[in-house]
Amino acid sequence: MNLLDFTIQTTNQYIDQIPKSQRKKYGQFFTSKETAIFMADLFDVPAGKTTLHILDPGAGSGILSIALLERLQGIPQLKSVHLVCYENDSKIIELLKTNLDWVCQNSTIQINYEIREDNYILSQILDYSGMIGANPSPLKYDMVVSNPPYMKMTKDSPEAKAMPDVCYGAPNLYFLFAAMGLFNLIHNGELVYIIPRSWTSGAYFKRFRQKFLSEGTLQHIHLFVRPCLKNSEE
Repeated sequence: MNLLDFTIQTTNQYIDQIPKSQRKKYGQFFTSKETAIFMADLFDVPAGKTTLHILDPGAGSGILSIALLERLQGIPQLKSVHLVCYENDSKIIELLKTNLDWVCQNSTIQINYEIREDNYILSQILDYSGMIGANPSPLKYDMVVSNPPYMKMTKDSPEAKAMPDVCYGAPNLYFLFAAMGLFNLIHNGELVYIIPRSWTSGAYFKRFRQKFLSEGTLQHIHLFVRPCLKNSEE
């Protein structure tokens, strides 16, 4: 069994046990195996680097980061990976840890991981805003991969107040994750996210678009289309 198949198996068991209403509370939408592999393949592995730093905000059960780790197996020059996962749903932390422990034991490269049980956005307020007490040299990542939570926030929510430069009106948590992910990248690092199309238009997303397209370079857009199901009675 490869790294990703083990994770998909344990995640499906988790989904069967946790009510949809509970998962919706955290904006959880688990990534399919096919989508995770597709997203991992979008990354260009930096030539000559022996160590990579990878960030997975809102990691869930680890499907996306483990799909990326699966892809990195067998790359000759790569010796180690440092993976940081943010996840603040206490019910899935143990599953994430189980999956990452199994991956570490069965990987062909050395993997060190951290699980940060914290609010991804709020934990970086000082660094993002450059306030007093900020880390002058915060850790930056070669790769950031995520299927962020999709949740509407009020304009007075702590997360919206933490990132006023990208917020207008009532934001959605997913684009705050995308903006923070861009902040977390090294120069010439890569970010691969699965997010709704809504960010491409409308006043609510204008500041985000301006920041995202001025500080980053958009290289690839893939539109996932839901299959059309034929009526069985036809």
